[in-house]
Amino acid sequence: MTNNPQTTVSFDKKPPVKVEEYDKSIRLFCAAYEEMFRISHSCLRARIQKDAKLLIVGAGTGMEVCEFGPLNPGWSFCGVDPSEDMLKLATKNISKNNLTNQIELKKGYVDDLEDSEVFDGATCILVMHFLKDDGGKLALLKSICKRLKRGTPFLLIDGHGQPGSMEFEEIKASWKQYPIIQGVQIESMENAFEEVIMKMIRFVPESRILELLSTAGFTGMFKFYSGFLYGGWIGYKA
Repeated sequence: MTNNPQTTVSFDKKPPVKVEEYDKSIRLFCAAYEEMFRISHSCLRARIQKDAKLLIVGAGTGMEVCEFGPLNPGWSFCGVDPSEDMLKLATKNISKNNLTNQIELKKGYVDDLEDSEVFDGATCILVMHFLKDDGGKLALLKSICKRLKRGTPFLLIDGHGQPGSMEFEEIKASWKQYPIIQGVQIESMENAFEEVIMKMIRFVPESRILELLSTAGFTGMFKFYSGFLYGGWIGYKA
């Protein structure tokens, strides 16, 4: 993530959900969470070489490495995340999957990386939507682009939409049913959406995301994933 911690969600000081409960909670409220990473894996395998070094922005629980690593022993990863607690969870999950030798985890932001560090691709999954569109989103994308080799792929999955629009509210109504059919109580679901999701996710329309990507230096972007109010795009550093 980029050096602007005051605009990000703090999973250490004020986590939206307890870190030890994150893996369970995200699967209840984020539709097809695991499939999202399998689809991302497929997109990357079609576009990068067998010995690629990937930048994982927002290493979180280590989900990317645990999905991408086993079938790609030649890939190596650098995961950055400002949350020490989340990185502890990532270390645990990565170790459990015997992937420690493929990943270097760093506490901090993309801007903290050495300028000499360049990568063959990057992912930013469920991260940018925590930033306000006041320069924070663009700064993050620019910092990622800066550390990619020309022509290499960048994969972004983010919340998107225009709150208050008919389409947004129709999709949100459907999305709310997803945790309910998995057993979450209606009261708990409403609280999670209105007090956590809708206050912490800084939604912007898809057109704005594409504009930000282009301004940051990415080209050839196309959408490969959609799940309720989450979308996935992949393209290349110009």
